[in-house]
Amino acid sequence: MINCPNPECQAANPEGSVQCHSCETFLPHRYLWAAGPGKLDQLDERYSWQHQRVVLDTRPGLPPASPEPIPPHVWPYLMLAPHSLHVPQPYDLISDSAGHEILLLDAPAIAMPMDKREKPKLLPSLVAAWPDASPLRQLDWLWQVVGLWPDFIEQQVAGNLLLSDHLRVQGSLVRLSELALDPQPPTLKGLGASWKKLVPQAQHSIRDFLASLCTQLIQGGISTPEVLVACLDQAMAETAMGHQMDCQLSVLTDQGPSRKRNEDACYPPSGAVQRHNIGPKVRPGRERPLLLLVCDGIGGHDGGDVASQIAIATIEQELTPLLDWLADQPLHDPGTVTLAIEQAIWAANDKISQHNDQGMRQARDRMGTTLVMALIVGVHIYIAHIGDSRAYRISANSCQQITFDDDVAAREVRLGYGFYADVAHRPGTGALIQALGMGNSAALHITVQRLILDEGIVLLLCSDGLSDYDRVEQFWQTQLLPVLTGKTQAADAVSHLVQLANIHNGHDNVTVGIVAGHSQALNSPTISPLSPDETALPLPTLPKPQSVARSTARATQSTPTVISTAIPPAAPAKRTVVGPWLFLLVLVGFLGAVTTLTLMFFEEQPFTFSTQPEAPAPDIRQNQSNSDTDFDTEPDPEPDTEQVGIVVDELTSPPLTPGSYLQLNQPVDLLAEPQRNQDTSNTLGQLPAGTIVQILTRQGNAAGEQSIRWVRLKICSDLKVTLPTPTSLTSGTEGWIADEDLESIVSGVATRLDCAPD
Repeated sequence: MINCPNPECQAANPEGSVQCHSCETFLPHRYLWAAGPGKLDQLDERYSWQHQRVVLDTRPGLPPASPEPIPPHVWPYLMLAPHSLHVPQPYDLISDSAGHEILLLDAPAIAMPMDKREKPKLLPSLVAAWPDASPLRQLDWLWQVVGLWPDFIEQQVAGNLLLSDHLRVQGSLVRLSELALDPQPPTLKGLGASWKKLVPQAQHSIRDFLASLCTQLIQGGISTPEVLVACLDQAMAETAMGHQMDCQLSVLTDQGPSRKRNEDACYPPSGAVQRHNIGPKVRPGRERPLLLLVCDGIGGHDGGDVASQIAIATIEQELTPLLDWLADQPLHDPGTVTLAIEQAIWAANDKISQHNDQGMRQARDRMGTTLVMALIVGVHIYIAHIGDSRAYRISANSCQQITFDDDVAAREVRLGYGFYADVAHRPGTGALIQALGMGNSAALHITVQRLILDEGIVLLLCSDGLSDYDRVEQFWQTQLLPVLTGKTQAADAVSHLVQLANIHNGHDNVTVGIVAGHSQALNSPTISPLSPDETALPLPTLPKPQSVARSTARATQSTPTVISTAIPPAAPAKRTVVGPWLFLLVLVGFLGAVTTLTLMFFEEQPFTFSTQPEAPAPDIRQNQSNSDTDFDTEPDPEPDTEQVGIVVDELTSPPLTPGSYLQLNQPVDLLAEPQRNQDTSNTLGQLPAGTIVQILTRQGNAAGEQSIRWVRLKICSDLKVTLPTPTSLTSGTEGWIADEDLESIVSGVATRLDCAPD
């Protein structure tokens, strides 16, 4: 039986029921994967065993509590939360009758049967599914593995990617059933040796290429993930030349029943229907990529609607040269497209911020907007987002959220303060931590992902007017699967979803955009093997857009899944502000000119210090789904539909937030590994007082010291000062410090710095 999540009902229903028989509330079926040595014969009465190690939460309306402290082996799941398309998330930690621990994982790598009478089961392994996969899919799987590699290495779980039993696939997606800590850190040479086992059953058109790729990895000819991604990108681009891509797009925005104006905005204009067809069967000609934008304005009266419209107009204008260029290019460099997307979003943010500054809007008076966008270029799907507007991926048997909300709950998870299922139900955790227009672009963490279209899928982009209260999970099978099978047109599905959002939510504006895409292999071009002295040929690149007056030293190599903000978001996109005045201000700041520092704060210079930790900035926006009522109760004729604040250029709470820049007031040892021991070889050197460091990531201690949390730092190089004591450490050096040690020696926060080796 499954209990109704409605707190006023809680009636017991048969497990196969879709709605509560008493109050007709939607019954979410949350299937979990049970990881760990515990046995499932005597589970907690809340969970019902299904099949293999799959269990069902029979009380989905009751959030489970996070363990205190969180065990070290669970930390990697939290740190890798933005990779939720591939990595399951901790849901609950229970024990069996013998006291053995069982970690229950949400969004697991299990196949959900469409027939409720069947039981869900574990997805097939990559090795088992490999022989039957197409050439593009085989390359795509390997490409996704490489995209996960750097962050998995950071969290000491990369061994799971070496064709382990934990490496599963769901159609074109690589999924992890669970994570095991690495006894020894794996290498790219080991990855090459692992992949070599796949060569005999690789498709004929890529077999020689894959064999040469493995040889290069094993022999050390390919020594970085970036080079490996470039090789796979080139091979996928050539393979995709034999594919036929057909896509249809439709988008609709609506004011909703309880709002007096629509603060959402979209591109193409509401009601538009577009198609995109390229491939061998299509007559050669200019076929512009599809672009879909959804914005949800923030700021209430005379604010949110303006911000969302500015964002739509600016991004569309900034990306027009890119779209025109891509219409003539059968091949393209993914890094070029990624950078162009980021520059367009920066430009939109700057225009909204400028509008705020001209109107002297401060704190909660500032207007802003969320953004989620999709750009479809052949078989490549680029997804970018800021805020909590979402993108979902719907395939024949799954609905998965692609984006990871920029809200307080997500931040708390990345910092290791609890499981998302628990944190998301705490008061205030639905508030946004960033949105377009709230401050300088240097403080904006843009998330860009790239997916490969090698099957039929539906992309859903929407504002929270639809996604609140799990409405997408409730309606995807009835409203979106027919689009995938061709029984329903995208325009009809969009209209139906808007109507359902207004009926079942109704507390906000709603915008829904759908892209239905199909990819069919008509031929498979043979990919040439790599030569020993050449790893990959360069793909065509777009000249840097002249409309964006911003210099950047950011690496533009495109990687699968999260590109702009690794896990957790480490450094903001690196930008160098040119001019001798900046250097002089930085130098004066380090000489201790207090008056100059104060002036820099008021004039919003690109470098600021605070001698005392500042109070946390107010949350940008309170998610309506976390309030006590579904509707806005403000008495004003034009209520502020969103709460607004500024979360830029300040030290957020807690102080050790990834991406922050800190100044130390006492010397401290920097360690090579996150562990305390008497071995002096683990000490890289001493950081003197006055050192500026950047927080890269945080994690628990795999060695078993459960009470210690560790912070990975990078020494910043742009501060040209003489440190008070000698040190063997150099600019750009990375290492570890226990957070309890770091918290006691931080004297201030620096913002908008570039942090990289000289």
